[in-house]
Amino acid sequence: MANVVVNTTSPMAGRRLNRDVNRLLAAGYHTTVDDDMTNLDVRLEGPMGTAYEGGVWTVNVSMPQEYPLKAPRVRFVTKILHPNIEFTTGLVCMNVFKQAWSANYDLVNIFETFLPQLLRHPNPHDPLNHHAAAIMKRSDQDFRDTVSMFLRMYALPIVLPGQSKDNDNLEKRSSDLSLSDLLSDDDDD
Repeated sequence: MANVVVNTTSPMAGRRLNRDVNRLLAAGYHTTVDDDMTNLDVRLEGPMGTAYEGGVWTVNVSMPQEYPLKAPRVRFVTKILHPNIEFTTGLVCMNVFKQAWSANYDLVNIFETFLPQLLRHPNPHDPLNHHAAAIMKRSDQDFRDTVSMFLRMYALPIVLPGQSKDNDNLEKRSSDLSLSDLLSDDDDD
């Protein structure tokens, strides 16, 4: 990443951002970074034991000029049903980050702590997605079933030709697949 122009107000902040992006990459996250490191697209897998387990989402992280003093803006590019994530834009409830954010945190904290905790503990009482919150308030099982349906529609990994099912280089399903594609049996071979 030599000669990268970083969108920050000071050289010290630029070094910090460079270090944090490198830590994210070293932690094994599949990440696409723009040239000035102001936007990152990171692959996030749903936490085990949750309704989101088995899903793969692309999460966009937009870095403010004041990073690390100011929290990055986080949004799901891949559609997700969650009370604290706006369905259309994918924006994550910033209260989660603004209240807890400290300059001691970095990008790895977002993907290893903040987002997994958000997926493990959705809060229907402070929603961005009122539809998801209403389902969750009505029935935990209905919520899990609906999340599972949305996961199958938008966030299932697919195996590309020439890859084994165990290969870690999985791509997310495109949202342009039809519902019949998602519900069809693969036993037609």
